[in-house]
Amino acid sequence: MKDKRFLNGFGSIKAIFFDMDGVIYDSMGNHSEAWSKAFAFLGWDFPLEQVYLQEGRTGASTIHLMYQEKLGRPATDGEIRLIYGKKTEFFDKMPKSRPFPGISELMGKAKSAGMEIWVVTGSGQDILLEELCADFSGLILRNQIISGKDVIHCKPHPEPYLKALERSGFQTDQVLVIENAPLGVQAAKAAGIYTIAINTGILEDEILWQSGADAVVKEAAQVESLLFPH
Repeated sequence: MKDKRFLNGFGSIKAIFFDMDGVIYDSMGNHSEAWSKAFAFLGWDFPLEQVYLQEGRTGASTIHLMYQEKLGRPATDGEIRLIYGKKTEFFDKMPKSRPFPGISELMGKAKSAGMEIWVVTGSGQDILLEELCADFSGLILRNQIISGKDVIHCKPHPEPYLKALERSGFQTDQVLVIENAPLGVQAAKAAGIYTIAINTGILEDEILWQSGADAVVKEAAQVESLLFPH
């Protein structure tokens, strides 16, 4: 481990901050297809790799980025409502995303060890957050979720993780982050938090290392092995 605070293990950890899409749920395929169809409504191409590289932004930020790229200006409020409405419409018609194997077990083991479970996501869709709490009843509480509605600046800005620190009352050396996206890793590291990246997408591991990840793994079971070695 690169971080000196954890050379002797993770016994001082009081909370884990999880990203949602791509970490808890295998949902990025659905999100990428929905975004692609939404922007195709305007005749714009939004390649799969770009979806993964921009993951972690709020919907409005993603739309602004595309309008800036295509038209040289930010999107209007009406344009944001239109495109995000299209994206949500397409996403809601897709099969429900399933949690990744081992993620519930990891949360359960962390909670049994006295750690709090927090979620820090760019999503602001209430129905998704309600489903999250229902799917992980007893593990995730609604007041321990930082969503895109709770911040002004989205990932890669550190505000989402700084907000989680503020609300949880923990210090940076008492928590760790589990992320899957380059922008999410950058946000967590900018907030000064040890960050494990689970590469569940199509990007090369090197992109996550370059974003500042302290460790890069492929699945939740590997995170469990790091935190709770036998």
